[in-house]
Amino acid sequence: MDGLILDAKSALPLYLQLYDGLRQMILSGAIPGGTRIPSSRVLSESLGISRFTAVTALDQLIAEGYLNSARGSGTYVETVPKRSPITSSVAMQRDEPVTDQFDALISRRAKTLSWRSSLTLNDGSQYLHMATPDHRLFPVQIWSKLTKEVFTECDFRIVNYREILTPSLLEQQIAQHIAISRGIRCDPEDVVTTLGAHHAVNLLAELLLDPGDTIAFEEPGMAAIRSIFQSYGCRIEPMHVDASGPNPQTIDRRDVKLAFVTAAKQQPMTIAMPMKRKLEMLHWAADRGTLIIEDDLGSEFRYQGGPIPPLKSLDQAGQVIYVGAFSMSLLQSLRVGYMIMPRALAAKCRRLIQVRYRALPQFTEQIVARLIEDGHYSRHLHRMRRIYAKRQTRLLQIIRTDFADIFEPPDFTAGFYILCYYRDQSIDEDAVLIRCREHNLGVEQLSYYYANRSSPRKALLIGFAASNEEEIELGTQLLSRCIDQR
Repeated sequence: MDGLILDAKSALPLYLQLYDGLRQMILSGAIPGGTRIPSSRVLSESLGISRFTAVTALDQLIAEGYLNSARGSGTYVETVPKRSPITSSVAMQRDEPVTDQFDALISRRAKTLSWRSSLTLNDGSQYLHMATPDHRLFPVQIWSKLTKEVFTECDFRIVNYREILTPSLLEQQIAQHIAISRGIRCDPEDVVTTLGAHHAVNLLAELLLDPGDTIAFEEPGMAAIRSIFQSYGCRIEPMHVDASGPNPQTIDRRDVKLAFVTAAKQQPMTIAMPMKRKLEMLHWAADRGTLIIEDDLGSEFRYQGGPIPPLKSLDQAGQVIYVGAFSMSLLQSLRVGYMIMPRALAAKCRRLIQVRYRALPQFTEQIVARLIEDGHYSRHLHRMRRIYAKRQTRLLQIIRTDFADIFEPPDFTAGFYILCYYRDQSIDEDAVLIRCREHNLGVEQLSYYYANRSSPRKALLIGFAASNEEEIELGTQLLSRCIDQR
């Protein structure tokens, strides 16, 4: 295609060069919506690359919603809103100085606390758990080595409270890591470390919300996060999830202060939000002056194709607050997470942390920072993906064969669990879940994620990440018994 230039000597793989070149041409309008894309064979011949390289790039563009492929009719460019700079009342450039432009969004409670900076600062389920990593894969030896190094090489200031108002070593490392792994360009000053994703949401609620404020929240969505907003006296407006993820057009209200979404892997529906919906979401938020909280839970574990870029990677106006954590990739008990947000808002959040929590565990942060800096974390993620991919393949095989009369054939691309819809929608799913708990099965029913605890279709979330293949075999045998007792 005209304008596509690939460099075989570049450190960037050819399939990524092709993917990025086509993606930029689609976003810029150089390739209009509805245009038919040449076949992988034609692309490989015209560009002098292997057909596998062309197929890999096209598959990733299809997965992200830039292209649409229909068997027998070819591959076409999706028609998407024209990408343009978005301006809104919450716009903030990364190089702008800290200002008071967010004051209109700050809660009365947070205004009282966050400026008091002058104070002196002296379930045990055994099988098929759908929400936990395998702690046995934790790099114990490397962690022990780094712990000793941090303790012996650093001075004893690391055991005290650190200066929270300036970026830490971990925040510097996160800024570098997130640019490579998730395509988010930020500076260390834009990163705020937390005690995990839930702590991050609590901080944001305390900082931004007053009783009666309206929150757009995914339906279905994470019940624990929904309860946080409810505890602050907020009005929850359901943003219903369809085949493209949470749909902002299902919300008519304009007085929406915050929206909470899981774009790269919707929780619990596992839907990856396509690019068209992401742009629609950003335009919707800009039109209302709404800030978006994006929780990127578990998105690093994708087993087919490359990782799906988060909503934040398209954010040009400072509308999206990105929330991440190391709980799914390391240990949940480490309680290390982070947020990426406009710098002015990050400064206010640091002040709030200083007053409310004094500081975060500097010793643990130093170890995680070393883990990233030395390349151990990336290698650990690669190892976990490889192991989890084998486990999900085995669980899929069992579900598609041994449970063929119980569940509809499931799809799977990412995460720690497989969403399985019951064929018999009259099943007593509550009774099944009770029996599963009695047999130490960490499965969950889809209805748990709905605000009224009732889903349109009954389904079960079956985990695989925390169970090895032998445990998956045993767990599915127990699950079969729990269902057959109906």
